[in-house]
Amino acid sequence: MNAVVMGGGMSGLAAAINLLDLGIEVSVFESDSILGGRASSWHDEDGDLIDNALHVFFPYYVNLLNFFEKLGIENNIIWKNTEFYYAQAGGNLAILKFKKLPAPLHAIYAFSHLLKDYRDIPRWKVIAAALPLGLGFLLSEEKVKRLDNISMATLVYKFAPLEGLKVMEPGINGLTFTPSYAVSAKVMLNWGMKVMGSASTARVGFANGGMGEIWVDRCREYIESRGGKIFLETPVESIEVESGKVKAIRLGNGNRVEADLYISTLPPFLLRRILPKESFNLEYFRDLFYFEHAPSLSLQIWFDRKVTDVDVTFFSTDCVFNTYADLSNVLPHIFKEGSMFEMVLSPADHLIGLPDKLIFDLAIGQIENIFPLIKRDMVRKWKLVRERQGVYRPFPGMESHRPFQRSPYENLYLAGDYTRTEVSSGGMEAAIWSANKVAELVAEDYMGKAINLNVEFMQAEPFMKVARPVTFAVMIALALKAGRFFWRFLTRTGGKKT
Repeated sequence: MNAVVMGGGMSGLAAAINLLDLGIEVSVFESDSILGGRASSWHDEDGDLIDNALHVFFPYYVNLLNFFEKLGIENNIIWKNTEFYYAQAGGNLAILKFKKLPAPLHAIYAFSHLLKDYRDIPRWKVIAAALPLGLGFLLSEEKVKRLDNISMATLVYKFAPLEGLKVMEPGINGLTFTPSYAVSAKVMLNWGMKVMGSASTARVGFANGGMGEIWVDRCREYIESRGGKIFLETPVESIEVESGKVKAIRLGNGNRVEADLYISTLPPFLLRRILPKESFNLEYFRDLFYFEHAPSLSLQIWFDRKVTDVDVTFFSTDCVFNTYADLSNVLPHIFKEGSMFEMVLSPADHLIGLPDKLIFDLAIGQIENIFPLIKRDMVRKWKLVRERQGVYRPFPGMESHRPFQRSPYENLYLAGDYTRTEVSSGGMEAAIWSANKVAELVAEDYMGKAINLNVEFMQAEPFMKVARPVTFAVMIALALKAGRFFWRFLTRTGGKKT
């Protein structure tokens, strides 16, 4: 039995590896000149490392971590302290610092630590806006799923002024490339429940090198050592369907390839272009048109000297960037001379059409405002990365349109982080989960056997057994604290003479 895998990104390479392990011959067709998709990296003309984006790992990416362990590359992730730095105008820093305490006390400590120095908006608004994140522990799984029909901003507005959501906006933008008013509440609650589940799950990991370097070469070696074939710069131009099955694919070089199985790991925007028109008579394929691209950009700036000593993630608001890190501190063995900021620019709808130089000018002006010690003449080099950017946008209601991995065509399967998963709205963990699911389905459909590749993330925190009542009590306490702030504000303003 042989299989064609369309796409050589994370889900495509993982799917190829899984199918090879089942004894299936595999050919991978990738339109790009390199493998890795959105999780890729390369070197520029100066030999400097270029990542397509700032990627971070979390401990609840259990299927991704298992995949790395299978390949023997689990040590390619560097785990950092559980801290997130909020860089504010004038050089003020506030730290969301999680302490090793039982959940949700670790989260309460973190927010309290943040509020000591966070000055952008009144504290009571931040506290009130944080309350909805606790809903994940109070509601059943079914009720959380129903929250996919409203946005995160709508959910927060039921409890607090929307201004309070500002402190969460960089995280929302960095994870989904989507503003809070347009992202599903269910998506963000799932993330919040993981982070608030324990101090250990709030940790952040960085790639120990270029994102592509830490895993792509090992995947290629694994595939080719088992007889798999990889074809770069070979796009799939069309899919031929006959009698409810995929008959063949047509490549950009004019070649026609037939196989027993076909796995598409292409993004929905590409897949809907190469399917025959009759495919859209089926609702399954019509759902592909619900997906919209969430554009992003990545900006790397090299400074001629050290400008920070922070080796974890920065957040900032009211900037063209939201999430960033000084990789000279994260990876000092790679970035040795001065600092190097890698920054996520999203949502980038208003930036994507602008010239590179203008985008850099906007960003460096905002950096100077946040870090007063930084001056433009300290910039040694900069690079705006447009390649391999963006994900699908997790609008409210999108969960119902994410396709299951088994398609109506009996020999066509879909993988990719946009397909339906049990883990998240997208990203690396969803990419691996979907590739594992395809292998499970192929084993069931064609080999008559059950295999289990995917695992469910389980909170190990004993305190989580009483999470609901404790979270409810904490939410009441936070509400009272917010009310006390509000009362003091009223009494102060009400006592002033006019």
